[in-house]
Amino acid sequence: MEDSLKEKTARGVKWGFIDNLGGTGILAIANLVLARLLSPQEFGIVGMTTIFITLSTSLVDSGFTGALTRKKDVSEKDLNTVFYFNLLTSVCLYLLLYLLAPVISRFFGQPVLVPVVRILGLSLIITALSIVQKVILVRKLDFRTQALVSVVSALASAGAGIWMAASGCGVWSLVVMQLARLALTTILLWVFSRWLPAFMFSMASFREMFAFGGRLLLTALISTVWSEIYSFIIGKVYTPSVLGQYSRADKFRNMVTSNVSIVMQRVTYPVLASIKDERQRQGRAYRKIIRTTVLISFTSVLGLAAVSKAFVLTLVGDQWIPAIGYLRILCLSGLFIPLMICSANILNANGRSDTTLYLEIMKTLLAVFPVLAGVFISIEALLWCTVAVSAVSYLVYAVCVSRSVDYPVWRQLRDILPYLLVSAFMASAVFCLSFLPLPQWAVLAVQLVAGAAITVFSYEKIYRNEEYADMKSAIVKLFDKKRH
Repeated sequence: MEDSLKEKTARGVKWGFIDNLGGTGILAIANLVLARLLSPQEFGIVGMTTIFITLSTSLVDSGFTGALTRKKDVSEKDLNTVFYFNLLTSVCLYLLLYLLAPVISRFFGQPVLVPVVRILGLSLIITALSIVQKVILVRKLDFRTQALVSVVSALASAGAGIWMAASGCGVWSLVVMQLARLALTTILLWVFSRWLPAFMFSMASFREMFAFGGRLLLTALISTVWSEIYSFIIGKVYTPSVLGQYSRADKFRNMVTSNVSIVMQRVTYPVLASIKDERQRQGRAYRKIIRTTVLISFTSVLGLAAVSKAFVLTLVGDQWIPAIGYLRILCLSGLFIPLMICSANILNANGRSDTTLYLEIMKTLLAVFPVLAGVFISIEALLWCTVAVSAVSYLVYAVCVSRSVDYPVWRQLRDILPYLLVSAFMASAVFCLSFLPLPQWAVLAVQLVAGAAITVFSYEKIYRNEEYADMKSAIVKLFDKKRH
């Protein structure tokens, strides 16, 4: 049984990373191309809408995704109840956003926000149409299909966005790319899930799932406020161009932190929920998840900080120079994001959505310090404050996890420390290479090769561990299959 669980998790992680490296990776490349075709101001305009769209999307889901995923036996009444509630909620929220668009435009002093908000708001209805279909695939642990859907929709939408930007469509190329991806994803999920809604709605089912999902909803809303409040403040206090620089740096950081976090959350949540009644076994599984997560995330995040100058200048050009400094600081706060998401994952799997809600409230209250620093001092002060807030928040998360599973705080920190030291050593050596008198693309190439070599050598010869061995074995098997 343990081997079966391990195999399912490993298979899910593999397809999860194919999903993110394929789908999200394609979009990341598209955004790099767009960053050369568009100005920081145009990215800043879209960034001003993010908090409104993301908050509304959380309301559309209403925590039912987590509730459906966690529930042992899901009936047709459950699925249809969630589908129609999500759809009705999305329509109401879209109408609200449509009416509030002029108010949002006046707040930021950007007239173009009126049509941008109204068009982007359609994403709420499109998303609502696919939530149940995606949950069905998640419950089946069918991450292969999800990866296929993600890659196809990303390719098509990226092509549309780049073509529009090259044609001089400006900010609308970003808007269309987002909508096209969501629309195609929804269509493909309907095709592959093979589930169609029926005309039924159950108040008993709604109340049962909302009892758990309602806390997840509040948690998601507060988490969105915490993650997007900085863009909101920068957009109001500074200029669209400055917000665009910050947003670009944040997206580069999220290429690592979000991808790792999303994969581990999507794959491990149903696995951890399936063994929630076996405390010791769950503790062992969670410990392996944490160690695997930090192996990947610490290496990637600190590596990105080390190559930030050559990375930004090579990929998007000189007009994005201010983003380099922002990116370095954001990477430090990004060390804690996957850890906090994994912590919330195990708590939710054990039915402690009330605890994750309290933790999100705590994080949001602490965010007042970075906000004040951003308003009264500088953006750099805001970013350094987020590093401190993230570190403190993670320690509190670790304490809560230690009370839920057999995994004390001291042991969590002891497991994390070796990976941090290896990654910090690698990043320091790679950063020194940034002073080489070479073109930036050549510096980046040298840094990437050196970083990979130092990392592999460290885990092969200095700190040997099971997680690295498992990843190495999985990669070797993948290439063996391709050869045969």
